[in-house]
Parts: sequence; structure tokens; C-alpha cells
Amino acid sequence: MKPDIPKKAPGQRLIKRMSLQNKWIICLVLGLVLLILGITSLANAIYRKETQPDNFAIWFIMWAYSVVLIVVGFIFYGQAVRFKLLMDINKKINKQERELLKQIKKVNRLGEILRQKEDKKTKATEPEKEKEKEKK
Repeated sequence: MKPDIPKKAPGQRLIKRMSLQNKWIICLVLGLVLLILGITSLANAIYRKETQPDNFAIWFIMWAYSVVLIVVGFIFYGQAVRFKLLMDINKKINKQERELLKQIKKVNRLGEILRQKEDKKTKATEPEKEKEKEKK
């Protein structure tokens, strides 16, 4: 008997259900924190290289670590920018959708008014047509 294992991890489902604003804030904060950590560790690596020039391996590891932090920080920051753009696009689309719905409602109202006028005209002309039939 096989256990029922969900296809997606719980974290993936949680992230998928998050709003764009929450994703934007999380990515923005993480990106900035990682960038700051990367820059400070790079400064620390440069300082160590100047003060202890004989430990090249330690300096190189610290340098690589700081570069990785900086790159990952930029990636998170780029995702934050992407989420912000998606939020702005969604706002514009929703605004256009509301305006279109208003215009559609106006057109429907006008159509109803025209139908009512036509119905009144046909009701007014029906007795005249009946009189003409009776005369013939």
C-alpha cells in the first residue's frame, strides 16, 4: 500500500497561495538583507586580504561567499521588482475592466430604453392595424 504523498511540497503550495503584495515584500526584504550581508562580507574579505596576505584560501572562500550572497540578493531583489510590476499591471487591468463594465451597463440601459420605446410604438400602432383589417 502506497502512502498518499501530495505532488507539491507544502511550502510550494503556501507560496502559490500568497498574494503578490506579500511575495513582493518578502523578496524585497530578503534581497536587501542578502545584498547588505554580501557587501559587508566582501568588505571583511578585502580587509583580511590586506591585513593577512598569507591566507589566500581563507580570503578566496570569504570572497566567493560574499559574491554568492550579493548575486542571490540581486536575484531576490529582481523577483521583488517583477512582483511589483505584476501588481501594477493587475491594478491597471482591473481599472480598465471596471470602466468597460460601466460602459456595458450604460449600453444595456440604453438598449432597454430603446426596446421600451419600440414596444410603446408597436402597441400604439396595433389598434390602427386592426382597424384597417376590419375595414377591408
